[in-house]
Amino acid sequence: MGKALLIGGNNASVASGSETNFFGALSNSTESNCQYSATEGADFTGLGVRIASGGSGSNTVQFRKNGANGQNVVSRTGAGTAEDTTHTDTLSAGDLFNLAMTDTGTTPNFRWFRANVQFASGHGCFHAAASVATCDVPSSTRYLPISGTLVADGQATIANVQWKNRGYTSLEAFQIFVNSNLRLNDSVFSVNINGVDVGTPITFGAGATGLQTVTGMGISLADGDLICISMTLGAGLEDLVLFRTGATLKSTNNNSDAVCGSAFGSSITASGTPTYVTAAGSLLNLSDEANQRVKVGFAARIKNLRCYLSANTYSANATLKLMVNGSAVITTTITASGGAGWYENSSDYYDIDDNDEISYEIVGGTSGSITVHSIGVTFAEIPASGPVQKGSHSLLGVGA
Repeated sequence: MGKALLIGGNNASVASGSETNFFGALSNSTESNCQYSATEGADFTGLGVRIASGGSGSNTVQFRKNGANGQNVVSRTGAGTAEDTTHTDTLSAGDLFNLAMTDTGTTPNFRWFRANVQFASGHGCFHAAASVATCDVPSSTRYLPISGTLVADGQATIANVQWKNRGYTSLEAFQIFVNSNLRLNDSVFSVNINGVDVGTPITFGAGATGLQTVTGMGISLADGDLICISMTLGAGLEDLVLFRTGATLKSTNNNSDAVCGSAFGSSITASGTPTYVTAAGSLLNLSDEANQRVKVGFAARIKNLRCYLSANTYSANATLKLMVNGSAVITTTITASGGAGWYENSSDYYDIDDNDEISYEIVGGTSGSITVHSIGVTFAEIPASGPVQKGSHSLLGVGA
């Protein structure tokens, strides 16, 4: 399979001259605030964007490498999708990357940014949560996600930010970006697996800011492990402004995950009218499926459609569906009044082509609401021994 998928969800009007990346929902006028460290050598292809509205002039999104223009670039006028199908940006380990945006007309509303990434060694993907989060809770440990958006002070409830791993066998690196720091003592960040801090931590001393990265971690991951980042602040109420948390995950099985998330949680009221969510990035629940669907960019077997809810008061069953090209192909049942927990379809799969587009749909419940913190799927290789299986199929007895 080789490639993995990067998606940053924004749904924001982004002014000309802004910078962003393929993670969460952060845009900023200062490039260094949006740069992500490629802790693995990698090729980036297929830069794509979706403009939902606005953008009456020429809207250009440029891949940036170490503060200079890269090869991938897209431009379009008005609402719709644009993709670079020609260029490749090759990065070495430690290179910095981001996206730069310019326009010549009304401000465009970007729904998402996407690209494919292929590591030079092994298979994996970069994951990150990105947004502005001011943290000042004293003498406490809080928790942060590795995908989607952050929340002020982090989460006191670790389950709300953990991602249930199905695709990866190791965590190789993690990184933290602090934009400003008025704290008078150390602020410590650690990879957390199943509620336990592991590996070398990142420490920001008093007043320290910028990007810090730990590489070569080699933390083994098992199927079902719960992944997040812990943040421990010392005494004092001084502000630390966090812009980004990230991790590099790899798989010896050529699997990867696509995750959308919200550390704060997204409330969805029961309704017979569907709500649609972008396949990864920030968890945007909106009514227009066409603007949410994203091209995957490689053939794969999609499986383990799952979500984490911190609350569920639906009076009747609802459904989370994987949509491919606008049609439902896998369904996970959100059981009525099922409470907090993971809801997952671990039996069914669907095989896609490289041009297929995916999104998520939530519908039903009759009354009540749910609070969603993460939704995602796992991409696996299509077995060479069998044909592509269109339609929903069971994993039982299948070598996937």
